Amino acid sequence: AQGDGAKPAMSRDDVAMGFLKVANESMCRPIRALTQGKGYDTSRHVLACFGGAGGQHACAVARSLGMKRVFVHRYAGILSAYGMALADVVHEEQEPCAVVYRRHSATA
Repeated sequence: AQGDGAKPAMSRDDVAMGFLKVANESMCRPIRALTQGKGYDTSRHVLACFGGAGGQHACAVARSLGMKRVFVHRYAGILSAYGMALADVVHEEQEPCAVVYRRHSATA
């Protein structure tokens, strides 16, 4: 629906591409933090991708990071699933806490 001065409605393709861009950026962010944040130039490295959908995102992620080459292992999806199968099953919980920490309230 368009109103006065409203942006035109997005097509399904536009919405899908928006989701892909968000997914790709959320994959780029930790890579930047681990590399560029420590002074490394990602454009001088090769992106190694893994996982079932790794190959689908690899070129866009590499382009966003300024990388020119991507390494996709022949068994990238299988190895990722195999690693998940070998991983220990753990249960983690978090609980919010609103304690003001002061020198005398910290346990030794």
